[in-house]
Amino acid sequence: MGLKEILQESPHLTVEEFQRLQSAYDDRFVAGDFSGFRKIEHTYAHIGKLMGRLADYIHDVQEGKDVSAEELKTKVIPDLLVYSAWLAKELGVNIEQAYLQRFVGNLRRLHVDKVTSQ
Repeated sequence: MGLKEILQESPHLTVEEFQRLQSAYDDRFVAGDFSGFRKIEHTYAHIGKLMGRLADYIHDVQEGKDVSAEELKTKVIPDLLVYSAWLAKELGVNIEQAYLQRFVGNLRRLHVDKVTSQ
């Protein structure tokens, strides 16, 4: 299924649809450039850049500068999703399943006294 068809199928992406859309995009535009460990390494470098942007924002706020979070909203957060999808594809991970397992695990580990078995 192509990019257009995936977007037309549902304009509001589920986690599964997001992962499928990103995978289709990568297959078409990125896969020939790198894959496997090279892609994981490339992802690591880009996540490092994103953390630098976040660190700059935090530093500026702590210094009392009047800064906008616009770059975080429009670049950092969406790029984190892209890089999560890259890693998931390379490692054969279903993001939705991994997230839910982690979510439930965190509830059990961190908040066992605040949740019921429901």
